Amino acid sequence: SHPERYQAIVEGGHTLGMHSFSHKYNEIYDSVEAYANDISKLHDYLYEMTGVDCDIVRFPGGSSNTISKVDMKELINYLNEEDMLFFDWNVSSGDALGKNVSADKIASNVLDNVNKYKNVIILFHDAAGKQSTVEALPKIIETILESSDTVLLPISRDTFPVQHLH
Repeated sequence: SHPERYQAIVEGGHTLGMHSFSHKYNEIYDSVEAYANDISKLHDYLYEMTGVDCDIVRFPGGSSNTISKVDMKELINYLNEEDMLFFDWNVSSGDALGKNVSADKIASNVLDNVNKYKNVIILFHDAAGKQSTVEALPKIIETILESSDTVLLPISRDTFPVQHLH
């Protein structure tokens, strides 16, 4: 409902990745065809809005979700056939645990775990009701940038692929 946001992502030099058009787990994880239809609809929408041919994906619930009626390896195979690359995360902000997760808790969830990995992909959500995520970001970003051996980069095909399932 906000096509200008997608264009701003692209113009800002960030990666435009796909997640789901509907985010209705019971529908998208009903079959490979249902997932393919959902991601294809999103791909076409984003292409129409931005001119970017998206090929980066994050599965709703991650590749290790236990909600899918389809074996997730079948969906991974589908993405491989479509030359799409999926990413999961190895650090969770914990912001999906409820509406009342404080900014301090989100920041500590991230900052207590980012040093455990050489390559880190952090799971955040930007849905309505996630204001504390936005509030936590300055502290998280500033702390990470203060580390002498850290670089913040957009996800690309060259990014080390953190994946729960292979």
